[in-house]
Amino acid sequence: GSMEGKETRFGVGASSLWAAATTSASNGSVNAMHDSLTPLGGMITMFLMQLGEVVFGGVGCGLYGMIAFALLTVFMAGLMVGR
Repeated sequence: GSMEGKETRFGVGASSLWAAATTSASNGSVNAMHDSLTPLGGMITMFLMQLGEVVFGGVGCGLYGMIAFALLTVFMAGLMVGR
């Protein structure tokens, strides 16, 4: 794979894994530039950032994350009921 923008000590696989883990937890660490990832890899990191960075319980995602997911769940359950 292309090594441009990635950490040379770890390689492409570990850099991609770390990019996904750090964008889902909002811990602020970086070992690969998100723009240097493949289109699918960049989409995953952008999706995890847009999700609110609450996957692993990141910094400051307590009550607002639970409320947002509860509202989304109630809305989707209402759509599935069909009333």
